[in-house]
Amino acid sequence: MHELLKPGGVYLVLALINVRVKMAVTVIWIDGFLERYHNLCMAFRSINHDQSRVLQFWIPEQIIRVFGVSIADAYMLQRWLFVFLAFCCFHLYLRRWFNRAATFAGVVFLAAVLPLTYGNYLQESAPLLMLIFLLTLWAIRERWTAAYVVLLFVGAMTNETILILPAVYFVWSLREPTIRHATRVLGRTLLASLPAFAIIAVIRYITRDAGGYSGDIYFPAENIGGIYRDLFSSPLVYWRTRYIGIILIYGVFWGFAFWKFSRKPAFLRRASVIIPVFIAIHMITGRIEEVRQMIPLAFLIIPMAMCTLLDEREPRL
Repeated sequence: MHELLKPGGVYLVLALINVRVKMAVTVIWIDGFLERYHNLCMAFRSINHDQSRVLQFWIPEQIIRVFGVSIADAYMLQRWLFVFLAFCCFHLYLRRWFNRAATFAGVVFLAAVLPLTYGNYLQESAPLLMLIFLLTLWAIRERWTAAYVVLLFVGAMTNETILILPAVYFVWSLREPTIRHATRVLGRTLLASLPAFAIIAVIRYITRDAGGYSGDIYFPAENIGGIYRDLFSSPLVYWRTRYIGIILIYGVFWGFAFWKFSRKPAFLRRASVIIPVFIAIHMITGRIEEVRQMIPLAFLIIPMAMCTLLDEREPRL
């Protein structure tokens, strides 16, 4: 914890700034919609998509009961806490590869781009997902299987996005290029990931009668078309475009991440196999204008890009 003694105070303020920005752009947070949304979720009367993300409304409810604060304040405190913890944990995660100065710069870059993901819609599973996604990646990197099982389970109750991480667990566990070894690793991956998939199945079954979003559930044409239109619009209006946020969020870091790929740390090289899959899934099933969907990739893109920027010649792990 001595490592965080100095930067921790900065991260606390950066997290608060992010909360202020989020609340400033999210009108529905303060116009009564958030309260109605929370009460519907607690009564298990919300739509299935939100109802299945249990921890995003259960944790604020516990804050309300313990501290007697309003619903809006409970969600604010939740966001502030989880963003702050994510910054601190990202610092410790990066220290495996970088010195203190570079690590601090990496966390500040994350804090700087997060506001690009904020809009006038609720995304209250995002802060905890960011933290749990990072911790699960960390557990995989260090080969802490018990921690991986627990974190993936908790993450599944937060947001199903985390269920892509068993792929990272699998590729990082491969040590021999044989079918027998791959089969054994696959079995271990499935066994370690089973509790998370099981809890998702149970939650989805319980909420099976909850309503869903009306209209289409697949958006590849809309997303691709939106990116094309925004990309070829005037750069003077890029600041208010909706679809190219997926590009702007990491900017040149997208390219830096894969430049001189063979010189990246082994863990990042292997884990990066999920990046195209992650993007493709969200391009097909999500509205890519909600850029917050790309936040989990920060924990791969940022350190990979930093290796290029700092010209790391002896990557470790």
